Amino acid sequence: MRDLRYAFRMLLKNPGFTAVAALALALGIGANSALFTIINSVLLRPLPYPDSERLLLVKRRFVRGSSPSLSIPLIDYVRRNNRAFERIAAFDLLGAGYNLTGPEGEPERVRGVRVTAEFFRVIGAGPALGRGLLPEDDVPGAPRVVVITHGLWKRRFGADPGVVGRRLTLGAESYAVAGVMPAGFEFVPEADLWTPLQPVVKATDVGNYLLCLGRLKASVTREQAQADMERLAQRFRQDYPKHMGPSQSLLLTPLHEQIVGDMRPALLVLWGAVGCVLLIACANVANLLLARAATRHREIALRVALGARRRRLLRQLLTESTLLALVGGALGLLLGYWGLKALLAAAPARIPLIQVGMDARVCIFTLAVSLVTGVVFGMVPALQASRPDLAETLKEGSGRTTSGAGRRRLRSLLVAGEVAIALMLVVGAALLMETFVRLRSVQPGFDPHRVLTMQMSLTGPRFATTALVDDFFRRVLPRLEAVPGVEAAATVTNLPLELGPDLPFEIEGRSDNQNNPSVQWRSTTPHYFRAMKIPLKRGRYFTDGDTALSPAVIIINETFARRFWGNRDPVGERITLARAMGREFTDPPRQVVGVTGDVKELGLDQPPPLMAFVPCSQVPPALMALLNRLLPVAWVVRTAAEPTGLTAALQREILAVDRSQPVANVRTMEQVLNGSTARQNFSMLLLGLFAGLALLLATVGIYGVMSYAVSLRTHEIGVRMALGAGSRRVAALVLAEGMTLALAGVCVGLAASFGLTRLLAGLLFGVRPTDPATFAGVSILLLAVALAASYLPARRAMRVDPIIALRHE
Repeated sequence: MRDLRYAFRMLLKNPGFTAVAALALALGIGANSALFTIINSVLLRPLPYPDSERLLLVKRRFVRGSSPSLSIPLIDYVRRNNRAFERIAAFDLLGAGYNLTGPEGEPERVRGVRVTAEFFRVIGAGPALGRGLLPEDDVPGAPRVVVITHGLWKRRFGADPGVVGRRLTLGAESYAVAGVMPAGFEFVPEADLWTPLQPVVKATDVGNYLLCLGRLKASVTREQAQADMERLAQRFRQDYPKHMGPSQSLLLTPLHEQIVGDMRPALLVLWGAVGCVLLIACANVANLLLARAATRHREIALRVALGARRRRLLRQLLTESTLLALVGGALGLLLGYWGLKALLAAAPARIPLIQVGMDARVCIFTLAVSLVTGVVFGMVPALQASRPDLAETLKEGSGRTTSGAGRRRLRSLLVAGEVAIALMLVVGAALLMETFVRLRSVQPGFDPHRVLTMQMSLTGPRFATTALVDDFFRRVLPRLEAVPGVEAAATVTNLPLELGPDLPFEIEGRSDNQNNPSVQWRSTTPHYFRAMKIPLKRGRYFTDGDTALSPAVIIINETFARRFWGNRDPVGERITLARAMGREFTDPPRQVVGVTGDVKELGLDQPPPLMAFVPCSQVPPALMALLNRLLPVAWVVRTAAEPTGLTAALQREILAVDRSQPVANVRTMEQVLNGSTARQNFSMLLLGLFAGLALLLATVGIYGVMSYAVSLRTHEIGVRMALGAGSRRVAALVLAEGMTLALAGVCVGLAASFGLTRLLAGLLFGVRPTDPATFAGVSILLLAVALAASYLPARRAMRVDPIIALRHE
């Protein structure tokens, strides 16, 4: 306690030192607290379900990669024959949603997911009102029921406790409310309501469009469950060879891991970055403590002369550094809280099921970091200070502050280390910035400017056939194109850069069809290519004459044409789609009538896939019904001016045709494009912020050490100038010392960066982790910053008056 009181008095006695050191630590600890809060919430905290670690997703595994989508027959086979799961449920991969209509309010599109009866029991959640889904609800033709969220219950029914049994109109069909889920309950995909999937198990249905979730038995390990899935996959391949190829198998993935996805490596890289920021802050504070120890040499020498043991001095000095770290930690926790709010505001999107916030674990982490930091940055200065040279220090009249060669070397090592760490972070940030520039310069294959997009659900009997859907589009699209300022309007299955369906295909007269190739598939109306400005390379676009009564046609992209026809013209060739999916989905052979330019359908950082477009009016009815259940249709409207000003007018025209068809998710195509790179942009922003902070702290460290070195060498500089050294020579001496430290740090940092930047490989696009230009540019930047930081102390050295310096001696 005496040590603690004395340490507190010493900190109060030196408010400038305390403020600077505490602020440096607060920046490092605060950045760590903010990012650890995200890591704790995303990676460490379990999902909000009972025994959530037992929730596993069943996926299809290929030679390269995996897919979470499964077919109904495969899910049913796993459900009936597995030995590992208590229960298994299936649900929509995407969910087209529903149009909610009725007397309770205006029509609105709600997010709806179709699930099997076991869904809520698998995840371990029950309704707050009413009941969940029962097996008898999940039979084809059973009465329609729905389970709604707490939010929809409050918004649409005013939190009426008698809502159970009331009717909802979804897609022109009536559903009875079976139950209401508790407040805060959510799942992925996010939903406002859940309806029974009512699957029909047919051996001919090979469409993979459902997710399969199982709850592992308490007595079964993941390894045992995985072995069971491999056994089932082998049996399923033998029984249903059309459903699963010889190289395919089944893979179990924890639900938590599936939700987090590719965020884990990015978060761990960023955590390493903030750890480096903390190291630089610690190096700065260690240098401050070394400088402060030099001013306390007489005090410590007197203590030793009076009998103080070295262990006693170490305890006192470490108490002071630890108290300083705790003050910095308290400030850091506050900065981390504010920084977390800023990070969440800048985040591209909220992660479903993840509630990001500080908790006891974050506070314990911050306390632990503060304590460890106090010992780490305080130990070496304490060891140095606790070994005073009594004979030199206690000489009567010796008033000059001295600094031994050991301390000078230590300060130099710390500064060089700061520069090395800062260089690694700035190199990483520069690589991500170059990735951002490369992504933004990628041509997506369409013109996103002045294009408005909207989504709509086409569920229910009113859109049960292709003819009904086509009739609706033919009535709406002319009205949209008649709105002043509209150049073209169309619909498409889904927008570029967003997940869409793929279908198996066969090329007439080709021998390579047995490889089960698939193609990204889009159903469009005739003016889609004009609305998106997708260039035509060969043949023609669709026209209004491509109807259900005209010959079946198809348009492919350049990648498709190049893959299968090389330099030959594919126009006139014939392609059959979806034959492997079953008779009801099979198209007649389609004639290729056009080849379009490639579009980056799967992402700006992904190569163009094989693409096929078919007229909406020629989609097989069974396939159209399936698409309407799985995906909302997208509307695209190209305008002559800023499209957002026409949003209200376009929505009015659609509602004028059908009042029960509201639009949702209204965005410009530029927003869709920006959203596709939002995660990379966020990583770049964070790493750039941490790199800037590291560069600032390193600059302050160089300036502080060089400034202190000048103050220690005032007498030496006075002697040099008295003997004839010019001010420029003195300035060059100081600059050379500072640049030597910076150059050493740059060399070490370059060597470390060549190894560590490979961890960023998964976040980069169009740039190598060891890009020479980036490394050279960052090195020059660091040296320039070091030169600037050394310049002010050098100018001060130039102004030393030799008479005053010698009189001080």
